[in-house]
Amino acid sequence: MTNELYNKLYIVDNASEQQSVKHYLTTWSNVSKQYDIATGYFEIGGLLEIDTYWQKLDKIRIILGFEVTKRTGSVLDKVIEYFTKFLDDSVDHEKERNEFLIGVPAILDALKERKIECRVYNKGKFHAKAYITHFSDDYYEQFIPEMNLPKGYALVGSSNFTKAGLTKNIELNVQLSNDVEVLQNWYEDKWNESVDITEAIFTIIEKHCKEYMPFDIYIRSMYEKFHNHEQTLSEWEEKESKIYSMLSQYQRDGYSSLVKIADKYNGAFLCDGVGLGKTFVGMMLIERYVLKERKNVVLIVPAAARIPVWETAIKKYLPDILEGFYSFKIINHTDLLLEKNQAVMDQIANHAEVIVIDEAHHFRNRSSNRYRKLYEIIGTGRKKQLFMLTATPINNSFLDLLHLIELFTQRTEDYFKASLGIHSLSGHFRKMEKSLEAATNSTSVDVNADESDAIFKGDDLVNELVVQRSRAYVKKSLSAEENGNVLFPTRQAPIVANYSMRKSYGKLIDHFVDSFYRKDKETGRVVPILALPVYSPYEEVYFVGDISKVDEMKRGRQTQVVNLVRQLLLKRFESSTGAFEETCIRIFVRLRKFIDDYKEYGNEREINRFYLRKQRTIDYIEKYYSENMSTTIEELEDDLPEYVWNVEENLEIEDFNIPVMIQDTISDLEVLSDFIEDMMDIDPDTDDKIKTLKDILLNNDKVAGKKVIIFTEYRSTAQYIYRQLTKAGIEGIFELDGQYSGNRKEIIERFAPYYNDKTSATVNDEIKVLIATDVLAEGLNLQDAACLINYELHWNPVRLMQRIGRVDRRRNQDIEDKLLADHPELKADRDNVYYWNFLPPAELENLLALYKKVSQKTLRISKTFGIEGKQLLTPDDEYEALKDFNSAYEGTESKDEEIILDYQRLMAEYPKYRDIVGKFPKKFFSGKLYDNKGIFFCYDLPEKLTDGTWTVDEGRTAWYYYDTVNDKISEDAYEIWQMIKTEPDEKRAVAISADTFANYKKKIESHINKTYMRSIQAPVGVKPKLVTWMQLT
Repeated sequence: MTNELYNKLYIVDNASEQQSVKHYLTTWSNVSKQYDIATGYFEIGGLLEIDTYWQKLDKIRIILGFEVTKRTGSVLDKVIEYFTKFLDDSVDHEKERNEFLIGVPAILDALKERKIECRVYNKGKFHAKAYITHFSDDYYEQFIPEMNLPKGYALVGSSNFTKAGLTKNIELNVQLSNDVEVLQNWYEDKWNESVDITEAIFTIIEKHCKEYMPFDIYIRSMYEKFHNHEQTLSEWEEKESKIYSMLSQYQRDGYSSLVKIADKYNGAFLCDGVGLGKTFVGMMLIERYVLKERKNVVLIVPAAARIPVWETAIKKYLPDILEGFYSFKIINHTDLLLEKNQAVMDQIANHAEVIVIDEAHHFRNRSSNRYRKLYEIIGTGRKKQLFMLTATPINNSFLDLLHLIELFTQRTEDYFKASLGIHSLSGHFRKMEKSLEAATNSTSVDVNADESDAIFKGDDLVNELVVQRSRAYVKKSLSAEENGNVLFPTRQAPIVANYSMRKSYGKLIDHFVDSFYRKDKETGRVVPILALPVYSPYEEVYFVGDISKVDEMKRGRQTQVVNLVRQLLLKRFESSTGAFEETCIRIFVRLRKFIDDYKEYGNEREINRFYLRKQRTIDYIEKYYSENMSTTIEELEDDLPEYVWNVEENLEIEDFNIPVMIQDTISDLEVLSDFIEDMMDIDPDTDDKIKTLKDILLNNDKVAGKKVIIFTEYRSTAQYIYRQLTKAGIEGIFELDGQYSGNRKEIIERFAPYYNDKTSATVNDEIKVLIATDVLAEGLNLQDAACLINYELHWNPVRLMQRIGRVDRRRNQDIEDKLLADHPELKADRDNVYYWNFLPPAELENLLALYKKVSQKTLRISKTFGIEGKQLLTPDDEYEALKDFNSAYEGTESKDEEIILDYQRLMAEYPKYRDIVGKFPKKFFSGKLYDNKGIFFCYDLPEKLTDGTWTVDEGRTAWYYYDTVNDKISEDAYEIWQMIKTEPDEKRAVAISADTFANYKKKIESHINKTYMRSIQAPVGVKPKLVTWMQLT
């Protein structure tokens, strides 16, 4: 019975072409006038499968069902949205094999003419799957009535109106030939109870079939590449945050990007230039994670900036997090190693979830104890997110940035393998270093920046982790945002302060220069200014033991220390007589201690004769110590580096030639004593450098009536300047260095009251001239001042930029109004800031090559990360900014920033696109006339998320250009941007066949697979997605 029944049924199950739903529909279309279709899903592929056959029909009606019981207006809207989204995706999928959507325009026309209509059943659950045919009149009327032929057939079962439902899936559908009119009437009833969505379907398909203009492709490509840089505004930021409304757009974008980066990698960098408001972005991060996400947050700051910058700002804007029940703590950089704080450090290690570090470049040295402690804290306890704020992520080499990244990667070499294809993090940075050294092997300041541009243009790691905007970019961005009312001062070209060192030092300068060209009396060879055996006991001339037992790194480190001590003498000689005298005396004392400890192994008679001969100098040194220094060298905390005092103690006598070491040390003492004796006879009144400084302060019109900050690298120089200026009768001066134990916040308020929530009337003893070491070079708002003087040229150009950034900062209109109301005399020249550089005079330049050394380092850093600005040292200097992720301190914006600014312009000039650009279909295309012939492609590339899953939608966007003439592929975004830039009135010009395009697309995707996909080791099935493309013809 069962077999008999089966044989009488006509089953359509897609088991073969002849038994497919597609075959059934195409066959009956020849004799039908209408199809009524009930389905759970409808995709464009269903109609395309019966292309050229459905056109024979007069009408196609489609009812879509949805398994939702409760039918309300809002639910219905979601249902319609669901079906249209499904259809939209199906069109995208169709483009994988049918790029030009051949056959789809006919469907669009049929929808427009209502030849095809679609409705959603709205009265309850609807799970029907049926294909009901209505025979054409011609076909039906050819049969006599006595045959009782139905007016159509019906196929009822499981197949949805999709390509798979019609061809691939194993389905169960049965043809009905009896009582089909009953089924046709049932369908009519359901049709009348359904809601028409034909227009919505038409709109979805129309957007795919539309002939888009080149401008549409351009703006969508820009949107894909840069919209992730924009802020993502939540209800909390909009309604509850106190800081968010205070931020400019670029700060909001930066904040949003930092959160996204940290969510992805657990670490992020904010490296905007000095004076661009990193503190407020940091405040925004703190507010979010403390108040919104209720996480345990630690802020690590320089001691000098803690009270005057961070605590003051937090008390003013976010007082609750200091006074309420929140897990928030501020510590100084130096607190990490203090023994008394170790219990707190343990708590931070175990419980902190977010760490924000201000001036994070102080943790670039992996060998320092402070770095090691922070590294340990981050790697202990709870998983932590790390936000690092610094305008200068690179001080000496790219390895500085590597070490900072390693804080959150915990030296996992393949940390970025899945996301960026970097299998060795340290190897990645070594390659960058080698490339840079090769590119900037010149002391000329006009070295072409293209070499460095090429190194970093495609560096995905830097672009992934770092948010950095140049001053030029911020100015233009703010100008667009604030209608041109951007408050930045105009930094005037640097002024060289000329002076004569010979007038200052007299005969000492000859002794100093001659000491560099000393010759050994026996061999005639040139010997260094100081031998310093106490610092280099493992030199061949001193060490007689088994050298294989001595750590090679230790020997190399000692050689480096000797060179650094010699450099220290040079730098302090150029700084001031006070600094040079102190250094000579302290080294003298250290060397004398070595001789006293080991004199029994030397010629004691010769040693005693030397002491007797130099008794006047020794008495002077002892008097100097009693007046200026602590009881012992070890107790004195000074700005001299630690290596000056870290010498080899308790030497094994049998391994060293102590007599030779003593002899060379006595020679060093002879040199130092000559220097000290010369300085004993120097009159500070003859110091031409101080005279030049006094002349600037007293007689220069640019300084008159303005606040002035004088920077020096050394505390002893700062104190020397203070004594000499006080002696000259200059009033309102103050000296501040690292050993100042008073209230620094009060000093900063007295010097710059207006930019620290005070006024001239509310502070006591207002400071007019502030002499400071680099303790004030970072993070402080000193915009009240408009004049800055570098008393010597810091050998680290990063410091120069930090100094300039204290006064050359973004200003506040309300504060400026208040300042000028109280001091109208400043109004005429308030827009300008001036600075002076005391460069090494001609007497030293040939010897030290100081200017060249610093110029080359300045060039190196500017080529790399653009932290140096144009005209940094002298008015003739032009340091070309690196045009990549970090650009010039002031100069032109980087290439990426130029593109982003154009994107911002597009969004501002064409606001309607902001709402629709993200709704353009995938793989839509256009073309335009252009000199270079080729195809532009915009792809979404996959990335691996932290949970191990892969995503394309949240991945990266990449641009490619295929040069069809030369068969070359380019990934240079800036060059591609120049080619695809388009205005709205640009005409469409497409002249390419589907087969030719498919061939070009295959080449691009082969390139992506061999490069990016291989580097990230994407698994099978994870593929890049084409977003849009444009023909240039």
